[in-house]
Amino acid sequence: MKIRPKKHIESAILVIAAAYIAVTAIIRPARTAESVSAALSMSVHSVVPSLFAFVAALRIMSPALAALFSKMKGLKRFFGVGAGGLCMMMSGLLSGFPTAAVMYSELEKIGAIDEDEGESLMPFCSGASAAFLIGAVGEKMFGDALFGVRLFACQSAAALILIIATRKTRRPSPPKMSAEKTKITPSHAARAVFDTGMTMIGVASFIAAFSVLSGALASDLHLSGFFDGVVRSALEISGGLAALSRIGGAGRYLSGFAVGFSGFSVFLQCHFASRGAAMKKYVSGKILMSAVTGALFAATEFFRAAPVFFEIFGERATAVKDTVNFVFALAFIVLPCLTFGVIVMHKASKAKNK
Repeated sequence: MKIRPKKHIESAILVIAAAYIAVTAIIRPARTAESVSAALSMSVHSVVPSLFAFVAALRIMSPALAALFSKMKGLKRFFGVGAGGLCMMMSGLLSGFPTAAVMYSELEKIGAIDEDEGESLMPFCSGASAAFLIGAVGEKMFGDALFGVRLFACQSAAALILIIATRKTRRPSPPKMSAEKTKITPSHAARAVFDTGMTMIGVASFIAAFSVLSGALASDLHLSGFFDGVVRSALEISGGLAALSRIGGAGRYLSGFAVGFSGFSVFLQCHFASRGAAMKKYVSGKILMSAVTGALFAATEFFRAAPVFFEIFGERATAVKDTVNFVFALAFIVLPCLTFGVIVMHKASKAKNK
């Protein structure tokens, strides 16, 4: 019998996190209730309204979309994906997480995508939506809608770059769709709407749980500034970006990395929506996604301030601080993430060639 230390480590982390949340709920009931209320309020007023209708419609149309994209041979060849892969890309880029995982789950049932292809695309297709980044992050958190536009553009560019860069590691299998499975019937539509409702409840639950965890860690460990933003971003993206918006220049640069990684809350949302399938490469792929998105966004942030940098007198000299923040982010975030991502992708490629 093989011993799998990785599985034991994962189990230990989950047990410790659950025990910590349980103890926090007992000894800090008011703080826990406040975190849950704030998270559920955000879910009801922002997350669910922007996701529910789109996800339900995609679930209903998924067989028709797979049939439509099966005819787009040029796009499939360019990205190295099948019809199901194109559906995942389109849904993820348009609507954000966990839409790509939902689409994978629907397409796998009808034979339009296999697990290997879904696994290779999941980290790159599971990104934040334009509405969230422009409205909630750009306008409300950072006070600049264009900030959110640049975040979304860099995230989308990183996703497309990585999908193209990893195209040789994919071997999309021909679709195995039957005419019976691709029929859109009233029962199919009813199930799609019901399943979407359950997915939305799951998403809100994960946001609430990780809001409690990140808030408790920040309070109990007395985290503030940079460390508060990094820890919250690793766990739950909304709270992480809100924390980064409060720390000034460094927070602006690091927000790209936070968006690229998306947090472990989104990992569990995608795990739930895909029923646990196609998630083996998610974390390593997300680390690579974080590095590329963060690098692209840090570059746009630097060049936004570059004209100011050359006017080094008076108040304009604050651009020097932005430059230092940029170099810090590049040295301590981008390079380790890129190194790790390249190693993981190289090992995966060697294993597939064997």
